[in-house]
Amino acid sequence: MKVDGKLVDKFTGAITVELLKKKLIEEGFNVSNRDVYIKGVPYEIDLLILKKGERGKENLFYSPKQIAVVFEVKFSGAYPGDPEKINKFFNSVKKVNKSIKCVYLAVSEDIKYKYYPEEKKLGDFSCFLLKRDTGLERAKSRNELKITGNWDKLTELLNKWKA
Repeated sequence: MKVDGKLVDKFTGAITVELLKKKLIEEGFNVSNRDVYIKGVPYEIDLLILKKGERGKENLFYSPKQIAVVFEVKFSGAYPGDPEKINKFFNSVKKVNKSIKCVYLAVSEDIKYKYYPEEKKLGDFSCFLLKRDTGLERAKSRNELKITGNWDKLTELLNKWKA
């Protein structure tokens, strides 16, 4: 399916979360499976960083007290209405446990994409946007996918938060 010329692909989202999970495990974090649930939160969650030694019921369902960080992950960024939905989701997480940290992560984004400014409406939650300034196919063909240093900033912050 395409939305405003961008291909929306569930597989791309799934593999993005799996690669993020793998990398976070390599960094020493206690990470959930993808697409999990927290008691009292009416949304599916992309990925969690759990407190040390915690494990969910069937690796799928978690108590709010088990969680350090919640992730909302996109391969590429926001569509119309996404910031409001993400804020609503993160606020529902905060209702069950105020100490849970919430992170929005877009792996790759075209800063010229007409909805890119929408991502700036995510309020007080931590956002990590690994930016590029051309379309993805053009960036890949020209080898213009640049390292931004945001991965190091993210892992530094996560290390401060993990319990």
